[in-house]
This record gives sequence, C-alpha cells and structure tokens, in this order.
Amino acid sequence: MAVLDVHFLALHEPYEAPEHPVPINATIVHARTLLHPAVTQPDGALMYRCLTEFPDREPGCVVPLSTLTYELDGGAGWSLIGDWASVVDDIVWLSRQRKCDAMPLGLPPLAATLLSHGPATKHTVHYVDAPPEIVGPAERRRELAQLTAAVRQYVARGPFWPGDDLVNPPREPATLPYKPHSLN
Repeated sequence: MAVLDVHFLALHEPYEAPEHPVPINATIVHARTLLHPAVTQPDGALMYRCLTEFPDREPGCVVPLSTLTYELDGGAGWSLIGDWASVVDDIVWLSRQRKCDAMPLGLPPLAATLLSHGPATKHTVHYVDAPPEIVGPAERRRELAQLTAAVRQYVARGPFWPGDDLVNPPREPATLPYKPHSLN
C-alpha cells in the first residue's frame, strides 16, 4: 500500500541566494513534486513510486536520496529507475523558481555528511582539541527526526504545493527493484 504523504530530501551542490543567510545545500519537497512535468520523466515518477511504495514508510516522513540508494541495493537498482542527479537538479530549479513549495536548507557539515550516506554508514569525526568520535545510524536518525518535525510544523500551516500539471506515475514496472543493501 502506498504512503502518499512523503517528503523527499535532496542534498545538492550549495548555492547562495540573497534571501538565505547561509549557502543552501539541501532541499525538501513533497514526493508529488517528482511528478512535475519540469522534472525529468519517467525518472521522477519512478522515484516518486520508490518514495511512496517502499514497505514500512510512515506518513509525513522525510526520505533522503541516500535512503533510496540504500533501498535500491546500494545504488545498483538506479539503472532501472533513472537519472537521480537530473531529478535533483530539476527539483532545485523548481524550488528556486518558486514553481513548487520547498524547504531550502543550509545543513551543517556533519548533518550533510550523515544524510548523504546510507542508514548504516558510520563516520569518524576528527577534532582539533578532542579525540575522534564515531557517529552513524543513531545520529542520522536524530537529524531525520528534526527535519521531520520541521516539515510537520510547515505542513500544519498548509500542505506542500507540489506544482501544477503533474504527470501520473507509470504503472510499470508492477514491482520496483527494492533490495536493501546489507547492513553487515
């Protein structure tokens, strides 16, 4: 069963804009924005299906691109879905042109690192004046929980507008190529 209230988190090359005090390196949009005709299709529509049809999705959740990569066999399944980089570029363009609702974010380096890697990835953080620290799944879940809370606050004022003239998602393939990469 599809969960239609899903939000997509795309990390991307930073850009500067006068209305933002820090460079924007991530954008959150409603999953339906991937059905926008200005998004590379059918790639965006297939990514929409991945976002909404994956088992155990929670309504209102935020799903990073890195999670989709994990769910598509560590990236091996992207060849069956499409060009995620073009879709991300299109989402950023739509957001900057105000052709959809979006949350542009200037994520700190550690948050960007955690969210740009899969859910099982561990990172060693080196400090000048302290011993190294290992961060990973728990810290990533915490970052996603904070972003989900921010999205819920936004949605409390009204739903994300995905844009106009959305395309219908394709019915084929009937089953998407989910195969989560091993956590071991």
